[in-house]
Amino acid sequence: MTDFIIKKLPYDLSSNAGLALVGQYLKRIHLNALVDPAFPVRSGISNSDIVRTCLALLCMGKSDFEAAEAFRSSAFALHALGMRQAPSCATLRQRLDAQGSAWFELVDQINERLLALRLDGRPIDFGLLANGYCPVDIPNPIPLHTSSLSSNRGAAATPLTP
Repeated sequence: MTDFIIKKLPYDLSSNAGLALVGQYLKRIHLNALVDPAFPVRSGISNSDIVRTCLALLCMGKSDFEAAEAFRSSAFALHALGMRQAPSCATLRQRLDAQGSAWFELVDQINERLLALRLDGRPIDFGLLANGYCPVDIPNPIPLHTSSLSSNRGAAATPLTP
């Protein structure tokens, strides 16, 4: 059995270290220049910070608005993502309800800029296979009908039919 040495460090550790890479990508594609002129706000949290928060939550595998509250107290997350202030879960929910559908066009622009990035003057190799295809993970788009699960124990979920 391995003996573990536990000691207090003079600095804070963060389980969100991957956000530093996400923040660098968002900085390189000039996310603020994409979002803020197209969707300005008079005061408060900028829409680019709302998008940064949403992307960061998705990158960490969190899909609920309440998870945004952890960013408000994380100096590392704010610094890594280049944000001055993180939105509350209520602000995030209200802004996405009000403008979320208008932001769908941003997804294509962000993807285009991300895929066009260059490293040392060369396009980034995203890992093409020997046959030239690029593997992509696409989740199952078929929604499942689970209402029968409550009444029928052991029943499998069935796809919804239009």
